[in-house]
Amino acid sequence: MMKRSIYWFLGYLLCCQAALHAQTPQVTLSAAFAEPAADGWDKLVLLSNGNTCYLHFDRSEGIQVAVYNAQRELVATEKIAGRQWDTRNLNDTEIDGVYAINGQVVVFLQQLVRYRPHLFRIVIDGSTGRLLQEEKLGELPTVLHREAYALDNLASHDFYVCNDPRSGYYAVASFAGGELQRKENPAERIQVMHFSPDHQLLSHAYYTLPGNAYTYFSYLDMAVQGREAVYLCTAGFNTKRSGDKQPQSTVFLSALRPGQDTFQHQSLDYTANFGGIYADLQYAPRSGLLQLLLSAATEATRKEPVRRLFMNYLDPATGSLLLQRPLDIVHPMEGAQPQLVSIEADGSTVLQLEQMHEFTQGKNVYNMLHTNLDNVQICRISDAGEADSGYVIPKMQVANGAFKPLYLQRKNRGAWVFRNRVPALNTTPYLSFDHIHTDHGDYTLFNDYLQHLDRGGTFEEKKPLRYLQEANIICYRYEKGQGERLFLFGKPETDKAFYCMLGASDRTPAGDGYATILVKRMGAEKKAYIAWIKF
Repeated sequence: MMKRSIYWFLGYLLCCQAALHAQTPQVTLSAAFAEPAADGWDKLVLLSNGNTCYLHFDRSEGIQVAVYNAQRELVATEKIAGRQWDTRNLNDTEIDGVYAINGQVVVFLQQLVRYRPHLFRIVIDGSTGRLLQEEKLGELPTVLHREAYALDNLASHDFYVCNDPRSGYYAVASFAGGELQRKENPAERIQVMHFSPDHQLLSHAYYTLPGNAYTYFSYLDMAVQGREAVYLCTAGFNTKRSGDKQPQSTVFLSALRPGQDTFQHQSLDYTANFGGIYADLQYAPRSGLLQLLLSAATEATRKEPVRRLFMNYLDPATGSLLLQRPLDIVHPMEGAQPQLVSIEADGSTVLQLEQMHEFTQGKNVYNMLHTNLDNVQICRISDAGEADSGYVIPKMQVANGAFKPLYLQRKNRGAWVFRNRVPALNTTPYLSFDHIHTDHGDYTLFNDYLQHLDRGGTFEEKKPLRYLQEANIICYRYEKGQGERLFLFGKPETDKAFYCMLGASDRTPAGDGYATILVKRMGAEKKAYIAWIKF
C-alpha cells in the first residue's frame, strides 16, 4: 500500500502543476438523445469524408445506425437486421472488428450457430447507413472440444481481423484450436485471407510450419502492410500429449504476400519456453520496420506474477530480427500491464500501461470475477527500443469480468464481447482510459468520482469507481514536464455530472480528432450526446 500512496502523491503533484497558457480542446456536441441502453453495445466510426457513423447493437432490433455529416447534423438513420445471423442472439455474439474502409463502415460479427463460430462481414454505406453487403466469411469446428494448452499458452479457437488504416487493406485469420482429433488434418487448422479495400480476396493460405515442429498455436497479433503483406505473430507449442519436442514453445513471425499460398516464417529463438504471451505487432511507415512488443513470463519466472516486456524490430522483407531489447522501465508500477502501443504520426512510439489485478467476489455466476483497473503510466520508447520512466496518473476503478493485457488494443480495433448478462452491471464501456497524443501535448481521459478530485485524503481512503451515478470524465494534459486537469464539458457539481462512454470512442488517423459518447446528468435526468473533440 505504501507504493500506491507514493504513486498517488507523485501523480497528484504532477497534475497540479498547471500550465498557464494551455491550448484548450474544442468540443462540439450533437443534439441530445436518450442514454444508450446498458444491454447492448455502442461504437462510433469517424469516416474520411467527415461523416460520423454511430452504431448501437441492440438485443432485439439488430444494428441501429445513425449518420452525422461533417457539420455534426443527423442526416440518416437505419436499422439492420441479420439475414444469416440471429439479431436476437446477442449473448452468443461478439464483434471482431469495426473499421472505416473505403468510405464504408465494415463490421466483422461472429456468432455461435449450433456451437460452431461463424464470421460475417457486414458492409454499411458511410453516407446513408444502409446495408450494402452481408457475407459469411467462414466457420470453425464446434467449441465443445477439449482445450490444448501448455506453459499458460492456449490453442486459439477463434476469428481475428486486422485492418491497415493507411490503405484500407485488411486480413482475416481463422484458428481452429483444441486437441487434435484422430482424422483431423493439422495443416488445415489455421487460414488467413488478405482483402483489398473493395473487399476482393488477394490471398488465401493455410498456416503450417516446415516439419510440423509444433502441433498447436496461440494467436498473438496480426499486421497488414497495404497490398504488400500480412504479418502473423503466433506462439507455437506442444503439450505432453503431442510430444516432448524442445523447446516446448516459441514465438514466430510469419509473412503472407499477394498471390502466395504459403507463409514465410521466422522464429524468435530467445522466446523459447515463454508462457502466457501477449503481443502488439505494427508496421511503422517512417522506419519501414515491423515493431513487435511481447509481454510474457519467461521459463525462469513463468510461475511468478511479474511479467517481462520485450521490444523487437524486424525486417518486413525477410522477417529477420534486427534488434531485441527488454523494456526495463525505470519506475514500473506494481501489477502494471501493457494496454496499447501507439506508433504516432510523428514516428514516436508511446507505451500505455495500467495497473490490473483480478479477483473473485460474490456468488452470482455472471458477476464473480472482477478486475481492478488502477493507475495509468505513459512511457515513450526510443528508436533504440529503450523506454523512459514516463509519468503516472492516479486512478481507481473496479470492472466486472476479466480484463487482460492489451485490452485497449482490442477496444481500439472495435473488438467486443458481451461480458455481463446483467445490464445494470455492464459498466465496461465507461472504464479504463483513453490517451491522445498530439504535437502540443498528451491528453488522458477517464471517469472518476467527483470527491476524488479535491485535495486532501490518502489514496487508501479513496473508493474505486464502480457505479456511474456520481462519475465524471477527467482530462489530464501533460507537456514538457507539466500537467494540468481539464474539465472538457464544464465543472461538475453535486447535481450535475458528465461522464463518457470511452468504449465507443474513435479517433482520426492523425490523432487530433476524437469522438466519444457523453452522458450529462442534471439531477435525476440524463441525456446523451456525441462529443467531437479537437485536441
